[in-house]
Amino acid sequence: MSQATIALLRDNLTLVPFVAVGGLATVGFQLLLSRSLEPTVYGETFAVLGVLSLLATPSLLIQTVIARSTARLSSRGQGVGLRTATRIAARRLGIAATLLTIIIAALTPVLMRMFQLTSPWPLVVAATGAGLALMEPLFRGVTQGARVFVAHGAIVAMHGLGRLSVGSIAVLTGGGSTGALLASPAAALAGIGTGVVAVRRLWRGVEPPNPGDRPKEPMSEHVRVGLIVAVMAALLHLDGLVMRAFHPPTVAADYAALAVLGRSVYWVGITIGVVLLPYVVHAAIRGEDYVRAYLISMGLMALVGSGTAITLLLRPEFAYSLVFHDGYTPNNQLLPAYVAASAMLAIATMTANLHIGTSNLRVWIPLVVLLLGTIGALGAAHDSEEQVLTVILVADAVAMTYLVGEAALLARRSSAGSPATLSSTENNFRVE
Repeated sequence: MSQATIALLRDNLTLVPFVAVGGLATVGFQLLLSRSLEPTVYGETFAVLGVLSLLATPSLLIQTVIARSTARLSSRGQGVGLRTATRIAARRLGIAATLLTIIIAALTPVLMRMFQLTSPWPLVVAATGAGLALMEPLFRGVTQGARVFVAHGAIVAMHGLGRLSVGSIAVLTGGGSTGALLASPAAALAGIGTGVVAVRRLWRGVEPPNPGDRPKEPMSEHVRVGLIVAVMAALLHLDGLVMRAFHPPTVAADYAALAVLGRSVYWVGITIGVVLLPYVVHAAIRGEDYVRAYLISMGLMALVGSGTAITLLLRPEFAYSLVFHDGYTPNNQLLPAYVAASAMLAIATMTANLHIGTSNLRVWIPLVVLLLGTIGALGAAHDSEEQVLTVILVADAVAMTYLVGEAALLARRSSAGSPATLSSTENNFRVE
């Protein structure tokens, strides 16, 4: 077993306990909300949390772009450039976070009417959480790209624990929906605080940067990476949005319960992609083999994802009871299809990380076409849960097949002596 393989396995195992703690804390908080809040209060909280979940998509984009850039700089040993890039990103994200907070706060009267809220305070708290949520991906991305997975895992775990601890105290002391939503800024602050400590340790021994040292990377690269990530995120969330838009609240809520359980297969599996991305960047820059890392990661994802899938399919009543406390009837008819769709999307997303890491960014064009086609199909076929899920199932299958096929072409070119490393824009990435 090669040193690279051992390191890949070690880093995945390193993340497991941290991700488990963070995930269990988040699930515990959701259970607390569903069982402690009155139905009307929970409805208000769920509506605002839905807005925050949509705002989380840019966070994933930010983390991926920063992780990719960090991996490229650290693989070249450009510590000074990396330190400069982090400071520049922190300033820009700080400005964006402030503007986002102000915009949401200014729209509070409109959003109150839209979501039928009785108080403005939940939205004020949500605005603060949304702003802080744009800062936390900076630290997740830097630690991911630098392959410091103990620090990255600590950020993930502290995010979940911050959410659970503050949210529990606020809810149990009668804070209502406003108290429940305090968990979002608390989680972000916990992650940011842990990230600041981690990044400071990372910079020990690195010379302070000169004001004129600015890492340069074509903006087109960031845009294409962002489009790939955005398509993957859209395929994950489109069905829920369509159900909310075209179906009564009770039907949409039943489908949301189905989605929460079905997507657990996706979330359990995709954690492996956090480790894969920087490894692929490192190997591609150095002209080394990255196919083995991809195949090992796919095997690990199949191993951990299959356990979750088998539990859901064999014991759906137990899963529904555990998560929703008998609040929803198990949808045994659609659950297998949703599990399959989530598994295929996990494979597609993992493979998208391979393409992002090797700068095979041309895949954004077919993916955007696929997304537009999926939106059109959902516009025509949304009369039932079965129709919506069928469209998503086909879209996930197409995305998986295409991205895996592109990965096979990359591997063939590499084995033929034409290393599928980085695109021609790689030569434009420098510190000036």
